Amino acid sequence: MEIVNGKEYTNCNFDNMYLDMREINNCRFIGCTFHSTHFEESITNRCEFTECDFRGVRFNVSIHNTSAFTNCRFSYADLFSARFVECKMTGSTFEEANMIGVEVSYGNWSYTNLRLNNLKGIDFSYVKLTRADLYGCDLENVKFYGADLSYANLVQAKIKGADLRNSKIDGIDLVNIDLKGVRIDIPQSIMVAQAYGAIVG
Repeated sequence: MEIVNGKEYTNCNFDNMYLDMREINNCRFIGCTFHSTHFEESITNRCEFTECDFRGVRFNVSIHNTSAFTNCRFSYADLFSARFVECKMTGSTFEEANMIGVEVSYGNWSYTNLRLNNLKGIDFSYVKLTRADLYGCDLENVKFYGADLSYANLVQAKIKGADLRNSKIDGIDLVNIDLKGVRIDIPQSIMVAQAYGAIVG
């Protein structure tokens, strides 16, 4: 099936298609499947993907500008060096996805399921990650500067070298997180002390 810019597609099957090195503009996809589809070096601009299934998709070195991927499934997807600029990823799941080298510029990643993924070195500065599930993730040297991590799940995550300064950490279980080597600011250090029962002031 050919994708035409500006069109809407509902419950369509794009499985195993080669859409690499394509530019897709202003399209809307609802309940579509993209199993093992090739999007290498493709570009999406202002597209909307709602409840779409991207299992095994190849997004290598693709670029997505102000596009939305809401409640989508990226299980076993290859997102190596994919770039998401001001994208809305709310409610999407990334089970066993390859996210090495992913670039994220601003955007909303709230309620995403990223658990157990290798996110080492990714820059999530100023990204909204409210209630994101980061359980068991490798977050070594990840930048969360200015991000909204309110109520995010960081239990058993490896966060040595991560930068949490100026981020919102309300509702995070600070007692069950190893903060050794993590950069935090003074207000956050007070929150950590209070989490361990200290009376500040």
